[in-house]
Amino acid sequence: MDQLKFEAGLGTYNVTVAPDSVWIHRGLGAHYFQLQLEVGVPEVGPEAGRLLMLETTLYATTTSGTRAPVGSATASVPFKPVGEIRREELRYLVTNAQLLAMEQSRMGDLRLQLQVRGVLPQASGFPGAPEATEHIGIAESRWRQQLAGLGRTLGVDMLIPFPADDEPRREVADLLREAQRLLGGNEIDSAMLQVRKALETITPLSGWNWPGQRKDKRERTADERWAWIRAAMEDQASGALHVDAGTKDYSYSRTEVETLIGMTAALLQIVP
Repeated sequence: MDQLKFEAGLGTYNVTVAPDSVWIHRGLGAHYFQLQLEVGVPEVGPEAGRLLMLETTLYATTTSGTRAPVGSATASVPFKPVGEIRREELRYLVTNAQLLAMEQSRMGDLRLQLQVRGVLPQASGFPGAPEATEHIGIAESRWRQQLAGLGRTLGVDMLIPFPADDEPRREVADLLREAQRLLGGNEIDSAMLQVRKALETITPLSGWNWPGQRKDKRERTADERWAWIRAAMEDQASGALHVDAGTKDYSYSRTEVETLIGMTAALLQIVP
């Protein structure tokens, strides 16, 4: 709980956010965070007025300890002079790219900060108060569940599926997200290595039968063709890393890694 402390006579207002009140809701091309801000209004005299204006900014904290703004929202809170608890729903528009960046920078639980500024527009004297900052922690399992709930609405920016924690496909998804994180730091070869590991991990999960080198491609079953596609992708991701004769002098580009991440994520969708 934090406090908005106004001048003497205007009161001190408590503000708090319950982590369980934070939800991600589906949008069309974009989404929004919704949270409930609880405002504890003290008993005040007529000089404070009957209205509290709130300006808020939601931040996501990064692994380096810095914070990045997610969005802003305002609220008008009418109140009674006898004191009461008011609850306000706040919404913050977020894009696919923002959600992807938050996932890439997250280590464990998701950490958010809500910066709150308060003004009593009807008050006499100086109506403002120093800013308050609420720290919000969302458990990793709950955050994953919410992302999974968005499904296909995450769009092209979020190519990696979010399987449930108990699914064997989670290991593959985690490797792909690690590849994206490394790619964000421009670590091209390290990111490609994670893609190769993801493709290797798909092999026992898929159950696809390998047709062998001699079987005519026209005689391969659909199951065998998927196995061949996966093997070709692994071969492409393994080239320079294994110092193959044909690729030993080749340097992968960022776009090529992004493409293989997307292709592997799409392949994971059809793994039983």
